[in-house]
Amino acid sequence: RDELKTQVLKMQLRKRSTKLRAEAAWYRPSQKTPGTLPPMVVPTPKTVVDKPEECLPGELSEYITADVALLQELGWAKFVQRLRSRSDFTTLENVHHPAKRLLKFYRERGAPVKLSTQAWTQQQIRKAMKRGPHKSCHEYLDFLREEFWDMRSKAQWVVLPYSVVKDLPGLRISPPGVVPQRERRPRWIVDYSFSDVNAETLPLAAVESMQFGHALDRILREVLLADPALGPVQLLKVDISDGFYRINLNVDDIPKLGVAFPTKPGEEELVALPLVLPMGWKNSPPIFVTATETIADLTNQRLKSNIQAQSHHLDEAAEAVPSPAPPIFPPSILRPPCRALPGYSPAPRPQHHRRVRWRGKYVKTALIGTPTPTSRDPCLPKRAQPVSYVDVFVDDFVALAQQSGNSRRVRRTLLHAIDDVLRPIDKLDSPQRREPVSLKKLKQGDCSWGTIKNVLGWIVDTVAMTVHLPLHRAERLAEILASIPITQKRTSVKKWHKVLGELRSMSLALPGARHLFSHMQHALSTKIKTRVNLNRGVHDALQDFRWLLRDLQRRPTRIAELVPLLASAEGHHDASGKGAGGVWFPAKHLVPRKGYRNAPVLWRLQWPKHIIDKLVTSKNPDGSISNSDLELVGGLLHLEAIAQCFDVRERTVLSKTDNLATLFWQRKASATTTKVPAHLLRLFGIHQRLHRYVPRHDYLSGPSNPIADAASRDFNLSWPHLLKSLTPYLPERASCQVWTPSNEVVSSVITALQNKRSTPESLWAEPRQPVQPRRSGKTTVLTWASTPFSKPSRTKYQSYKSLHSEFAVENLRPTAIPSSLDRLKITYGTLHRRSKVWGPRANA
Repeated sequence: RDELKTQVLKMQLRKRSTKLRAEAAWYRPSQKTPGTLPPMVVPTPKTVVDKPEECLPGELSEYITADVALLQELGWAKFVQRLRSRSDFTTLENVHHPAKRLLKFYRERGAPVKLSTQAWTQQQIRKAMKRGPHKSCHEYLDFLREEFWDMRSKAQWVVLPYSVVKDLPGLRISPPGVVPQRERRPRWIVDYSFSDVNAETLPLAAVESMQFGHALDRILREVLLADPALGPVQLLKVDISDGFYRINLNVDDIPKLGVAFPTKPGEEELVALPLVLPMGWKNSPPIFVTATETIADLTNQRLKSNIQAQSHHLDEAAEAVPSPAPPIFPPSILRPPCRALPGYSPAPRPQHHRRVRWRGKYVKTALIGTPTPTSRDPCLPKRAQPVSYVDVFVDDFVALAQQSGNSRRVRRTLLHAIDDVLRPIDKLDSPQRREPVSLKKLKQGDCSWGTIKNVLGWIVDTVAMTVHLPLHRAERLAEILASIPITQKRTSVKKWHKVLGELRSMSLALPGARHLFSHMQHALSTKIKTRVNLNRGVHDALQDFRWLLRDLQRRPTRIAELVPLLASAEGHHDASGKGAGGVWFPAKHLVPRKGYRNAPVLWRLQWPKHIIDKLVTSKNPDGSISNSDLELVGGLLHLEAIAQCFDVRERTVLSKTDNLATLFWQRKASATTTKVPAHLLRLFGIHQRLHRYVPRHDYLSGPSNPIADAASRDFNLSWPHLLKSLTPYLPERASCQVWTPSNEVVSSVITALQNKRSTPESLWAEPRQPVQPRRSGKTTVLTWASTPFSKPSRTKYQSYKSLHSEFAVENLRPTAIPSSLDRLKITYGTLHRRSKVWGPRANA
């Protein structure tokens, strides 16, 4: 042990010099001027040992030689115990949580690795060693040697000769790889799927702990529901250093996750063995987030109980660092990236119309879309207490707080909760062990409070209440669109997968973008071997993304456009071979536009004869338009009706249909086809972006849809006679009003029914100004649950039986509309989130 300690002390300065060599391969100087930060000293109890200055760069071979000798002397189990004498978990005495027992198991025994198949034979092991690592490793040999020198010094990995470990019980060999990262060191990762280790791993982990999928949705909802009278919402981030490497593996199961370490030709074959959770193993995420989700639960419990947290040395250090504002992308990246692309046109001037080339013709367009609301929704709750909330995405904690005194309490509570689960450094730790909280990120200002933060890859501004792409992602979007000129006819499947993946990840906070993928997804499904044909529909979809790119700076995405709340209006629509129609029941708080009032709205449209002639029927089996296509048109006109009659900007509207195909298309927002649904769904996205509402869709059985059914069929009746026949189905004393679709919008949807595309501007019919609401002294405020989140059920769709009694007139009165979500088969008003606490049902 003394010899190993001496070797560690001699290698300390070697690490710094060799890191510079590894960083030279990926480092790029920043183009922005770095901000100056005040000097900061982070006090820690760690004892720093002076390092000799005459040391040369360290070599991994020194560790390998020492470890081989130690392994032969002690045997495998004692060898591992000697390297990692202490767990990163605390005693957990301050953890009052159902997961406490599971965390104790990981602390005492380590994470288990149990496989469903027999151990590998020597022939299988030899075959895997002969194949070796992924080719990406050979480009980073120096980096990997430095990285493993560092991880070995922290007792996270150990590298041994294959001849020494080939007889270890349960040994399996998987290929590793290296993934480059933007402005960061490359990441070492293991492909446990190639060796079938992931497929054969038994799910002996708390899978229910992985609740980070909707973390951004939950954070945005908390920001939106915060009362601005208590001050702006402040954000901070706390990152856990070393992540997965904080949790040990079971000693006997370590060989099952062996890795072929890359070597140069002629060198001895090496095997890397993880002593901790490795990146790429199936059970690593659920086991690790068992700890981080427990920390988040402990923090929120203590915040809710108003427990005053004691001071924390990292809280003082974070308070001394200002929060840097992320850069906003400049207008220059929104310029046409290539003059050769005929689809591009100059950026629009605000005061003039512009002419763009569309399908070989020049059309005159203007800036379109409803303006940003200037006032907060009066129905949002007014809270007596400031926001105090913490969420987590794997190892990134995001905290929200209002008021300066409360913000210090939130940060201290979070830091103490981390210390109660993950052990802070002390005098007995080796010099290589780091504080659980990333001090590097703390010094960069992540742990400092700010109203503008890069949260999970998005720039969130809690004062302007907006979300937008970071600079590098906006540049990447422009780069993707510029890399595929309109003249390109095909591309590789690999590149197209990457393009689709990046565009979908960016569409999360771009209203309307989810509806633009139909043609691009269809191109992937009809690939020929390894090539994807880029037809006209694909290039039209990319042109729509270019339209979004030009619109990014003029129209930032508001948080209220992304968060579904209680419905402000409920509507039913239907379509038939004669026409389409529907009815909207607005809530009392929904503001009407000029010429309309707060009352139910009915509308209908009779199909032109050339559309009826193309309908698929028993007499016309070769028609090009199905009844589901007409239902989808009815759904789009239904949303146009509520947008023209009421101010639905940043309001949630609930639209119901009795056609399941239409419902699934509306919820999925895309269809893998080039036919009519693809063109109509595109118009759905454009319409949502123009009018800024939050659409929700649900099913209504046919017998329960009498009003829309009559409106879409009884064209022989005039409006007065139709309204008289619908009196039994309308609320008492409800004076209904009638709306008729505009010619421009009807022309746009008819064009889509003919499987043709039109400009986004063709769908725009400027609505009237909203009526100034009367101030009667009382404001309708919706009732919100203290924890408006719930876990999803295992069954995606519950069984449904249509009943004639489902249509209840009393549920359609204006006062009942805000609570209509209680009657949904699938509730959109809730977000998937851990319950008050997560964990095994048995007592800890």
